[in-house]
Amino acid sequence: MSRFYIKSIGASGPKVEYSQVTFDEGVNILHGPSNSGKSYVINCINFMFGASEVPFTRESTGYNTIHMTLESLDARTVQMTRRIIDDKNGKKSDMGDNLVTVVSNFDEVGSYDYSILKLEYSDMLLKLMGIDERHQIISTQAFVQQNLTNRSFLHSYFIDEDNIYEKIPAFDIPRHSKITACLTALHFLFTGEDLHEIVPAESKKDRELKEAKKNAVIIYINEKIQDLSKKRGILEEELAKVEDTDVESKIEATLEEIESIEHQIYEATEQSHKLMEEIFTVNSKLEEATYLNERYKALRTQYNSDVKRLRFIIDGETKDSQRKKVVKCPFCDSSMQNKPEQRIAYAQASQVELNRITMQLGDLKEAEKDIQQEICALEAQLQELNRQNNEITQMISRVLKPKSAQLRVMMESYKRIVQIKREMSAVDAMSVVLNADAFNREMEKEGEKVVFHPMEHIDMNWWKKWSDTFEMIVKECNYPNCVSARISPDTYDAIVNGKHKSDEGKGYRAFLNSIILFSLMKALEDGGIYRPAMLILDSPILTLKEKVRKNELADPGMRASLFKYMVENCGDNQIIIAENEIPNTVDYNTAHLIEFTQDETQGIYGFLKSVRNSVDS
Repeated sequence: MSRFYIKSIGASGPKVEYSQVTFDEGVNILHGPSNSGKSYVINCINFMFGASEVPFTRESTGYNTIHMTLESLDARTVQMTRRIIDDKNGKKSDMGDNLVTVVSNFDEVGSYDYSILKLEYSDMLLKLMGIDERHQIISTQAFVQQNLTNRSFLHSYFIDEDNIYEKIPAFDIPRHSKITACLTALHFLFTGEDLHEIVPAESKKDRELKEAKKNAVIIYINEKIQDLSKKRGILEEELAKVEDTDVESKIEATLEEIESIEHQIYEATEQSHKLMEEIFTVNSKLEEATYLNERYKALRTQYNSDVKRLRFIIDGETKDSQRKKVVKCPFCDSSMQNKPEQRIAYAQASQVELNRITMQLGDLKEAEKDIQQEICALEAQLQELNRQNNEITQMISRVLKPKSAQLRVMMESYKRIVQIKREMSAVDAMSVVLNADAFNREMEKEGEKVVFHPMEHIDMNWWKKWSDTFEMIVKECNYPNCVSARISPDTYDAIVNGKHKSDEGKGYRAFLNSIILFSLMKALEDGGIYRPAMLILDSPILTLKEKVRKNELADPGMRASLFKYMVENCGDNQIIIAENEIPNTVDYNTAHLIEFTQDETQGIYGFLKSVRNSVDS
């Protein structure tokens, strides 16, 4: 079935202006200063996915109803509305209504009120993913089972600003004592299997001894990988000192020249586009002038015909009036002269008409002269514009593009000069071997035991694919001195260069947590049976504005690389990111940017139109 994505999030209330943010099916980035409403949007999404926490209070905002529209790629829609109501436990606070009103044109989803507590609403959301029946998953090591709901795996694709930098696995439910349910929920998404019939076989004592031995070996391997990572950093510093500076300068100069040529091509192309617009305009004017000239010619022919006709009438009447006709008086039979008064009047009227047409004919000749001059001027202008445009297009095709291609060939030859030293290659190769050894040991399945350990039964094929995807993205995003990275089946979390994520600073943890969920989304896209097909991140690149110590921040190059990678590799998924400041070196042409300005005079002030900075969040 066609995947659904979040089309819009809105909020309304009795005395406030309706507020709404719309999203595209691909990458969406909410950005702007703190307290502008970005987190409100993220919290509203969480609220509409069944969270008990309200996104904001009615007292502080005036808004009491949240709206969310899901739309499929084949244009089917499901509209959900949920109210913020009084806490029914007697506390003077707000809570989310148990009922969600749904209006749908999707045949499999009826339009009525769904209960959250009875799991009706969760079942409806799962149905949109293709999960038609209710399943139970193993939730504890004691084999306790619980219903699979949309919130069982919500944190595999949703993480807010309060949890983006947490030390626990990114997909784990915050403040939840056990991760078992999250793991079995992920396994279900990948395989469609809920593992409800698994029976443990290995004793607890044997398992603990085996675990202790395995952990000791893994700790030793991780220490070696950390040593290799430090050695690689030293080698890179040495390489920078002895590197051919002439080659580097040539590379830099060539890059600048390529940039200059590409800029010239861009400006020339823009100039050609403007000339084509002028040519189109002049052509239109020329066609109008030519048509008017033809109309003038036809009118002149008509006027000449009218002049000939009138002159013929006047001449005839003049000659006829000069003849004297003798008429006899009917009473005395004497001779009388006939005076044709009507004929004289007719000749005078014809003369007046002739004078008028003669005057109009003179005016017409002047108009023809003017329009012919305009036609000549337009033809000359058109010829000049075509000449200029031809010169530009020839310059692009014969000069600029060949030069650009030549420079790129030179760049490739310069790049080949820069080589990795043998010792650095040996370090990388050894790191790969050690990382694979540690990964394989972490993947080793244990024997039967009296407690349920999810990694004994989870399909390691999809976990390995996820881990490999994670390592690739970490390296692509310029993690410092990265020689290895994996999602450990033992800790269920990231280990980079043998160092656990939990030992990193907040900025690095936010960076890694974002990649963990992004790589999970891509792994599900590649081989999952069911998938949410979306990723929602709040503040993936922490800045100093989030009150993070400077030494804990991810490198600016890493942050820009992360944004660039997510924009370029979204795939068949929806991504919604909320961030204060976004890297300005990334091309966002394929992304949908939504900026909250907190400025009354420009852009969108914030999410809630009736709320200002004093309470907006």
